Amino acid sequence: MKLKHLLLISAVAMSFAACDDDDDVKKNDNETSGKILFSTTVTNPDGSSGSGYLLTASKFEGGVNYTNSNAVPLGFGSYPCVCPSGNIYVFPDYMGGTELKLRRFVLNDANQLELKGSMTLPANSSAAIVVEASNEKAYVCCQSLDLLIVFNPQTMTEISRIDVSNLRNEGVSAYPGAMYIRDGILYVALEQFNAQWMPNENSLEFALYNVSDDTFIKKIRNTTLGYAAPTRPIDNQSIFEDENGDLYFNCVGSFGYIPGLDSGIARIKKGSTEIDETYNFNLQKTRVEELTGDYLQCIFMCRYIGGGKMYAYGYSPALDPTNTNTYTARTVIPIVVDIYNKSIKIIEGMPLSNGHGVAMGKHGNKMVYGSANNEYNGFSSVDLTTGEVETKIVTVEGFPSFFYSFE
Repeated sequence: MKLKHLLLISAVAMSFAACDDDDDVKKNDNETSGKILFSTTVTNPDGSSGSGYLLTASKFEGGVNYTNSNAVPLGFGSYPCVCPSGNIYVFPDYMGGTELKLRRFVLNDANQLELKGSMTLPANSSAAIVVEASNEKAYVCCQSLDLLIVFNPQTMTEISRIDVSNLRNEGVSAYPGAMYIRDGILYVALEQFNAQWMPNENSLEFALYNVSDDTFIKKIRNTTLGYAAPTRPIDNQSIFEDENGDLYFNCVGSFGYIPGLDSGIARIKKGSTEIDETYNFNLQKTRVEELTGDYLQCIFMCRYIGGGKMYAYGYSPALDPTNTNTYTARTVIPIVVDIYNKSIKIIEGMPLSNGHGVAMGKHGNKMVYGSANNEYNGFSSVDLTTGEVETKIVTVEGFPSFFYSFE
């Protein structure tokens, strides 16, 4: 079993310029209609391969069952990327494939996905993240190639390339992960993975570039916090900005595989371009009440809503200890993380899921969770004000892997 599959697909892996910004709510909090985008993953029996599908919905209630019959094909092992401009980027298979194109869609007035253009990507690129600097300039990570491609979103043509291979540490690849733009600076997480797609040491590193001309500013590095892998490479929301202008990022460590190579939350304060050594939130040292096993190994999908509150899916293999298939084990659990007070709470009444079914997104005044649980594949939600949980809102064909609401 390839660790790269485990890292980015299975249960072990599984903003101004960041894609998939769920903060803009334009309708009444009680509305459940509107433009909704979600994806599903249909796996082969072993769970390590399969197909992805991208769908739209105008209603998300009443126990409706959505099939993939009218879906847009989506690369297996990748999530769509939605930007504040309304552009929706769809990637090819993360592990390769025949259709090596980055496609740009918009959601039209009829709530249908409308293709606006595509751009050919290099082979074996593992493209995963897009951030837009302007209407005419964006960046896409080609993670397996240690490469960023600068392109024009309107014409979907390449402008230039940024090679980050010279930022590798010994014995690893730089592996650019999630990105964010703040104050005219592009922050690029450097995962520094070895041939087994694992970190070799507890280090957090970023490459910084001037957005105006793509010139290299510097590489920053921290080894004092005691955890590794500064973002989850396929989750663009694993780096985000709070109301104070501070950048926080979800560090996945070794996903619990290697003792001592831990996971946690770190930050870069507003006005600074260095990792804050005074802020330490190590997940392997933060006990979670009523969690089987007491501690999370890492956080998968996460969505920051403000006030220091981050909703997420936490991973703990102790949740399903008898299931030996990493891809199907129900080992991820809905949680609320207080990034200011450094605490984690389980959302009571929400079902467990496997590593494919980790869709998350804000819809009105609710946080919607995709779930591939023992009873159904579909979506549940928690009210952000009252904490009320609603399960099995709708069901889907396959595992619900992505959710985004334009409302």
